[in-house]
Amino acid sequence: MARILDAGPALGQDELLDRVTAAALDQFADFGIRRSTIDDVARRAGVSRVSVFRRVATKQGLVEIVIAREIRRGMTELDRAWERGQTLEERLVLGLSFGVRYVSGHPLFDRLLRSEPDFLLPLLTVDGAPVLALYRSLIADRLRAEIRAGRAAATDVKLAAEVIARLSLSLLLTRQGAITFDDHDSVLALVRLVLVPMLQVDD
Repeated sequence: MARILDAGPALGQDELLDRVTAAALDQFADFGIRRSTIDDVARRAGVSRVSVFRRVATKQGLVEIVIAREIRRGMTELDRAWERGQTLEERLVLGLSFGVRYVSGHPLFDRLLRSEPDFLLPLLTVDGAPVLALYRSLIADRLRAEIRAGRAAATDVKLAAEVIARLSLSLLLTRQGAITFDDHDSVLALVRLVLVPMLQVDD
């Protein structure tokens, strides 16, 4: 996962690669990764296959760049959602809701979960340690900022972040239940019952 996250230059640094990856995202979302070829992506981008291969050596390399860019975009949007909250409770609700909604509503990630689960599910389950570590780190960074601002107190930030990460992954993979991200009240109840007591500053 760390290798995937670091794949390729950032958006805006290579105009042709931006065009190719945008076309690849649409192609993979419409037809899946397994059924798509570099030729399909090249046609969709309106460039030659040689032009694509000048930027990426293999289809797997292109897949990794597409996923990396979508993860980076998700991180940026997560920060925007988090900052809209005025209190710790609001930020936790917004952060949890956004994270699961982003994946479940994403044209590629949702397709992979539903039609090519053998590609994505191992990264979230039996081989999920790198994903969990990444998600835990992102959450821990935000919790430390909340602690510095005096909005949260946690004796073990790493443990608290892992609890939130595991809850989020569980809710992503099993979307039906008493707690769902289609129901704001159930998310709020989860945050109030489990997360706020774990992180709340003592009065």
